Amino acid sequence: MTSMPVRSADPAPAVIAEPLPLPAHGWGLAQAEAAWRAALPSLPADVLAALAVDHDVVRVSALTTVVLRVGPWAVKVYPPGTDLAHVASVAAGLAGSATAHLPVTDPVQTEHGVVTVSRWLTPTSAPGWADVGRVLARFHAEHAAAPLPVWQPLTRIASQVSGLPDVDAAVLLGARDRLVAAAAETWSELGWGAVHGDVSLENAMADESGARLIDLDWSVTGPRELDLAPVARRFRAGEIDRSTYADFCRAYGHDVSGWAGLELLDRIAELGGVAFRIWDCRHHGRDLDWLPAALDRWRRPV
Repeated sequence: MTSMPVRSADPAPAVIAEPLPLPAHGWGLAQAEAAWRAALPSLPADVLAALAVDHDVVRVSALTTVVLRVGPWAVKVYPPGTDLAHVASVAAGLAGSATAHLPVTDPVQTEHGVVTVSRWLTPTSAPGWADVGRVLARFHAEHAAAPLPVWQPLTRIASQVSGLPDVDAAVLLGARDRLVAAAAETWSELGWGAVHGDVSLENAMADESGARLIDLDWSVTGPRELDLAPVARRFRAGEIDRSTYADFCRAYGHDVSGWAGLELLDRIAELGGVAFRIWDCRHHGRDLDWLPAALDRWRRPV
């Protein structure tokens, strides 16, 4: 197979944007419900008509975004500061998808957050890793040329390390810069195209119309290995067994384990995990006593 560059011919942006910021302390379910109410006048008539029978708001989940169920709709609310154009561009780039579950309306900006509305899916079965491999292969083929935002790894780190001592923040920002530079020089065996960006069992769902991918927030144009590397990491960590991993690889049609860029993607994921843990601890009032040991690891060159 001919190797292809991991990045497009366009130069990488000089400034790393943060299209999907994490919520500020205090933002959550109440604010998301306020955003939903504020968005109602901007929603299409057919969406509103479906609420005539059932408009009760059911709280489904809340972490970095909030999901509500309102009648037949799944309402996803992103925190203030979310890039409306980014959310819209992902939906537009994947429009008409047979493999991705997308909003039925344009995103709506409110002072309380950005609101999207999609049909509520009632699963008929729980997809396994082989199912994920199959639908992921179809997704990659279907959207090979989709006009999506270009992959930029580690976009949240600047805000996540804000407030740390400058010397500590510099360690993580320096590691980010080195990893981003290395990613620009990495080559892909599978080529460049649409990727989901957050592959997991939880982000696949099967109903009477078949399996589809959900939660496309991180979908970008990038190396297809981005979607295979997380599954390989789960295998190496013992979260899935060898047989299950082999089933996934057969269903997708490729095993990423021998790819030269895999270690780099692992390092990117690891640094992203450290930065998210910093945010999560501060968001929930937990101590950062683990951070010095983590910083020692990232002081070493990538």
